[in-house]
Amino acid sequence: MKGFSKTGNGLSALIVDDDDVDRERLIRMLRRCPRDISITEATSHAEAMTLIRKPASHFDIVFLDFGLQDGDGRDLIPAIRDEIDPDCPIVAVTGNSNEQIAVDSIKSGMTEFLAKRQLSQEQVLASIEEGIAWRKYRQELRRAEEELTHRSLHDPLTDLPNRTLFFDRLGQCCARARRHGDSFAVLMVDLDRFKEINDSLGHAAGDLTLTVIAQRLRSHLREVDTVARLGGDEFAVILQAIDSTELALKMGRKLTDLIEQPVACGNHMLNVGGSIGIALCPEMGTAAQTLLSAADDAMYLAKRGIDKVVIATDSQTRPGPSLDRKGMLVELENAMSCDAVDWHWQPKVELRSGRVLGFEVLVRWRHPSGAPVPADQLIHTVEQSPLLESFTNHCLNKVLGQFAQIQDRIDEATIAINISARMLERAKFIENLPQLIARHGVNPRRLIFELTETALIANPAQAQRVIERLRENGIGLSIDDFGSGFTSFGYLREFSISEIKIDRSFISRFTESRFDQSLVNSLVVLCENLGISLVAEGVETPETQQLLTTLGCNAGQGYGICRPMPYEDVLPWMTQRGDATPQHRLRA
Repeated sequence: MKGFSKTGNGLSALIVDDDDVDRERLIRMLRRCPRDISITEATSHAEAMTLIRKPASHFDIVFLDFGLQDGDGRDLIPAIRDEIDPDCPIVAVTGNSNEQIAVDSIKSGMTEFLAKRQLSQEQVLASIEEGIAWRKYRQELRRAEEELTHRSLHDPLTDLPNRTLFFDRLGQCCARARRHGDSFAVLMVDLDRFKEINDSLGHAAGDLTLTVIAQRLRSHLREVDTVARLGGDEFAVILQAIDSTELALKMGRKLTDLIEQPVACGNHMLNVGGSIGIALCPEMGTAAQTLLSAADDAMYLAKRGIDKVVIATDSQTRPGPSLDRKGMLVELENAMSCDAVDWHWQPKVELRSGRVLGFEVLVRWRHPSGAPVPADQLIHTVEQSPLLESFTNHCLNKVLGQFAQIQDRIDEATIAINISARMLERAKFIENLPQLIARHGVNPRRLIFELTETALIANPAQAQRVIERLRENGIGLSIDDFGSGFTSFGYLREFSISEIKIDRSFISRFTESRFDQSLVNSLVVLCENLGISLVAEGVETPETQQLLTTLGCNAGQGYGICRPMPYEDVLPWMTQRGDATPQHRLRA
């Protein structure tokens, strides 16, 4: 093993080649580079592996020959990625210039392929600069992913875990409780008098209050515990190893004391109280939703009573909402039988030309009392009920029937339907899909199912099997609200995804946020390389639309383009824009 270096700080290069002449020739070229390069040589596979595994080893770039006497140089690639740097540029310098080998080398993780016979100074220089640029891009992409992951799992105001991360941790705690009998407590925390602060002093004072309360809760809990902001002035806490009512009450009262300490806001001292409901595991069950409901019911009683900390018991009932949910399901079932559930269509367009690419179908239902039921409340209620399968089948039959009537008049536009991850776990549903689609005469390649990204992460193996079945039947898969859940660029490679939709929370502040612009730019490059369509949700202004187009995001939807419209308005809207195909072109 020989080492060569220049003075000063610069790049560190590793050359792995057992041919002395070829190695010396490459070293001379590296020494003539304008960059300051420290060079380390390995003359065998074994010597290279020893260098790579040394804890103190660091290399900015590796030049690797394949035909080593004691092994194939390509076998070193995983070790380089694992031991040195996952983004370290690896340049193949080999005497075998077969074109297929070059292609396979790039696929195996190398950043450049150079043939020894045609090796030149210019090629070596270019490979170094391109390798450095590649590593910088990869590192920026990784930082963006880490930042995006953090933001998707934390509340932007308080930096506490958000609802998504809280439910994940609660699920893990419940799993441990079922396996090993671990005890813990779930606390639902609701602030008192918070609305008065917002109304009298404004949202800035409200935000300050939430931030201060969040900091107090976090600083007075153990590292093993979790405190999250679920939304508004509602917090949730998981306390580990709480095995008695007395200890749970003691911790709850400690937290209410913290909350009740005044909050300094300018010339005002703000007095906030807190109501806490506590559910103990396993006494109240070992299912996440059961514990949360019990803690929520107890918190409701705390808000109505004198004691601001209430422990959930089996005898407690919260009047109203549970009955309302059951009543709503009965009314919804009646609405389906009477064909009283509606769907609104929101177009997805090519941002530069305005051409309609497809429609997302959104469920709408008005309660018999006359009040519209919020879509998220409706979906959440249905997903947790036995009505899910019949509701899903009703939706698919209705929407596919509507689409079949106009599919020949809306050019090649697709139809996107949101689907529950729980339905994709049902083998019968997947098996019956092709027949259902064929019965309506719809081309499956014009059908897209939209899933949230957390649905993929919950059971990746099952998700992959289902996605493969969908792809085999020509059905596309879109990841909705990308960035709001367990975001990982990794699953974009692992799953056969046709489209991702950037969550509207990133687009809403897009023109002012450099980070969000960098994120979109990175996603554009990544999606182009992977052949995935990229759609921006929540496009509301011409400025946002123009900037998205400039960065290369070519598709979008939002109120600035068109609000969701009743099915009956789709063709008139298309005709007004000049996009609808004339009636006489309909096929029999």
